[in-house]
Amino acid sequence: MRNRIIKSALAAVCALALSVPALAAEGGTGYADVPENAWYADAAVYCRDRGLMSGTVPDRFSPDRPMTRGMLAVVLHRLAGSPAAGEASFPDVEPEGWCGPAAAWAREKGVLNGYAGGRFGPNDPITREQLAAAFWRFAGSPAADAADYADEADISAYARTAVDWARTTGLMSGGSDGRFAPQGGATRAHMAKVLAGYASAPRTATQVSAIDILCQPCGVAALEDGSLLVTDGYNKVIWKVTNGKSAPFAGAVTAEDVYGQPIGGYHDDTRPNSIFKDPWAIAPFLGGWAVSDPANGVVRFIRPKEEKNRTEVTDLGIKFSYPTGLAADGEGNLYVSDTLQGTVMRITPKGEITTLASKLAEPMGLCWADGQLYVAECGGNRILRIDKNRRVSTVAGSGAAGSADGTASQAQFCGPKGVAVDRDGTVYVADTDSGAVRRVRDGQVTTILTRDPRDLTKLYPAAPTGLLIQGDTLYIADTFARKLLALPLR
Repeated sequence: MRNRIIKSALAAVCALALSVPALAAEGGTGYADVPENAWYADAAVYCRDRGLMSGTVPDRFSPDRPMTRGMLAVVLHRLAGSPAAGEASFPDVEPEGWCGPAAAWAREKGVLNGYAGGRFGPNDPITREQLAAAFWRFAGSPAADAADYADEADISAYARTAVDWARTTGLMSGGSDGRFAPQGGATRAHMAKVLAGYASAPRTATQVSAIDILCQPCGVAALEDGSLLVTDGYNKVIWKVTNGKSAPFAGAVTAEDVYGQPIGGYHDDTRPNSIFKDPWAIAPFLGGWAVSDPANGVVRFIRPKEEKNRTEVTDLGIKFSYPTGLAADGEGNLYVSDTLQGTVMRITPKGEITTLASKLAEPMGLCWADGQLYVAECGGNRILRIDKNRRVSTVAGSGAAGSADGTASQAQFCGPKGVAVDRDGTVYVADTDSGAVRRVRDGQVTTILTRDPRDLTKLYPAAPTGLLIQGDTLYIADTFARKLLALPLR
């Protein structure tokens, strides 16, 4: 087992168009007005099944109906996970109406703004260039350049980069005549196609920090100033990463073994002089930082500041078998996965210890969210959840080893070691032995990041382990690729 671990009205109509679930018919698409061979059929079914966009009435999709600004705001808001937003005072939008929260969110994020006179225009139809621009802003306004369309001069200045981006990503393209038709209308069929294409496309992760070529990042946590703390199992140290640059935070580099790797050890001292054997996870605790050190069988404690006659790095005085995953809640409690014992424990600020779950199959990564503890059960190939009454339930995973997407109960994971939960309840999984990052949302498991075997310049993700969500970014510590990655979530 140890070897595995180590290796291993119009408004009313619009409201109906976005909220009434379509009733599935016998076979086909489930929509009377969507033929199975229609160019948008798969997209319409995809959007309906994931709660992004459904029928105008139970058995009709109304593919040719124009998309409106209000409808666009709603589907993008849903795609973002329906986050809360401040109120936006549009004279033509009811704050609690069918598109009120979405319009407020769209304005707050700069995805879809109001007109110069203050109106939002929820029932105004959108154009193709407006559709491209909204998704481009939703994606973070990335730089893009593409070949010109035959009617390039007709594309509004604000939308040109967006149209280039839509073309390079394959979300939107021109007609057979080489024209984009930027002022042309965008129908519900167009919307479904673009929405499904964006939602299902694998994301691209970027490298945050080179740190050291021999680095083996595993755990990641955030400081208040936005810097990241990253555990390094190769050099046996903890790095502080700020604006893409790394500096030692704790741990001293020790003598090397015959292969040139630092051997590490166990020594309590000041941060620069302390020695770790295998720093794995890191989480806030008692104003400082808890660091699991499984090879030493302890959880180390980095004090918030050095105190007179006391070392800055010590341990919690608790003996574990093989502690890996750590998480903290809002009440100062620390949660620890003792992997080889198959247990998950809670340690209070007073040092009281409670076993929350036992007889698990190699529990590892932990995440506390919304009053519940999420567990990556590495040996069981599942993601678990422990509630306040210590009841354990399965979030996703059939238990069989594999990498199959699908419904949460039937999807397969292979040695997941990390888990993170977004503010909307979406669960992200470091499916380590599959070399992928997976997402659990609305009862569905989807692979959102995996290596493209055709691109030999990017050999990652390879073995994603630690995960951390900060704002709209998922940070991924990839132990085998030796990289800290950043994946945009919106």
